[in-house]
Amino acid sequence: MPLTQPTHLVLTRPGYANLLIEEFQDRWQLSGTAVGKAAVTFTCKTPMPALDESIFARQYLPMPSFFHGSALQPTVDFLVKKIAVMSKRTNRQSGRWTLHTFALDDDAATQRAIALEKALLTAIKATLPTFYQRHIAAADLAKEAPKSDDILVQVFVASEEELWLSLASFASKVSPYIGGNLRMRERSGAPSRSARKLEEAFVVLGRSPAPDELAVDLGAAPGGWTFTLARHGALVTAVDHGALDLPKNPAISARITHLHKDGLTYKPVQPVDWLCCDMLVGSRETLRILGEWLEQQLMQCFVVNVKLPQAKPWPILKEALALLQQHDWPVMKIKHLYHDRREVTLMGRRTP
Repeated sequence: MPLTQPTHLVLTRPGYANLLIEEFQDRWQLSGTAVGKAAVTFTCKTPMPALDESIFARQYLPMPSFFHGSALQPTVDFLVKKIAVMSKRTNRQSGRWTLHTFALDDDAATQRAIALEKALLTAIKATLPTFYQRHIAAADLAKEAPKSDDILVQVFVASEEELWLSLASFASKVSPYIGGNLRMRERSGAPSRSARKLEEAFVVLGRSPAPDELAVDLGAAPGGWTFTLARHGALVTAVDHGALDLPKNPAISARITHLHKDGLTYKPVQPVDWLCCDMLVGSRETLRILGEWLEQQLMQCFVVNVKLPQAKPWPILKEALALLQQHDWPVMKIKHLYHDRREVTLMGRRTP
């Protein structure tokens, strides 16, 4: 069990806890401690940055409680007792509450989370009926934007024997997605899994292509991002010497022009609405391309993937942050998306 009671548990992608620690220390002077591969504790009393300001933070568990043990009933008893104490103040509020019981990339912990959620809801219904009456299923709450006084109860099952509990309102900057992970569904006809990555970026950016907007996809092959842009109605210039593996759908193909040119040097004749780039090139080369497009004001929105070096990736990320800070756009973000791997996604739009 942690030696001190943390004020926040911050979740990231498994394997990226140390990068999250480095980011929070460098950008906000907040010192964290890794607890496993996907979680970092903070004991600071200063406010945490918003999740969309951080590259690697995906979910917050404010004022978490830690439990060690594998037996189901003692675990449920502990959780109900803690929730009873926490829920006394929430019973005076009118907000609803939902439950996220989850694990991250751990099959055994996931099976435990599934069994635990069912048992926990049954116990809450029996012992905390007033609190239970305001329960809304997570799937139902996901269909609408949660209100600030709605409550999120999170049970993060870190392993078969360790879990964390947090109860907080959505006003406390928590993500509405389970574990902070925005999973996009597969689209029929998409030539690669990278299509999900661009769909997720549109959600995070708060903007997707409008019908007949002009888009350029640099390094387009095999066509996952080109397909996604065209599916949203954009007129796409796909730039790549490689072949595109697109579905034989006139509604898609009629919107695409394939140029067999080098994405490293291509520039449009006139500014376009969208620059998209997911080329397998070095991180500094990608930043150079984005920098030139920004300097020449060649686009209104962009989604650009930057591959991270295996050793010491943080200096590259600082260069990326510095590049975005040089340009006064209302919206600019860098996120390690759920559908990203060893890469991050840079996004921006000129309109608020």
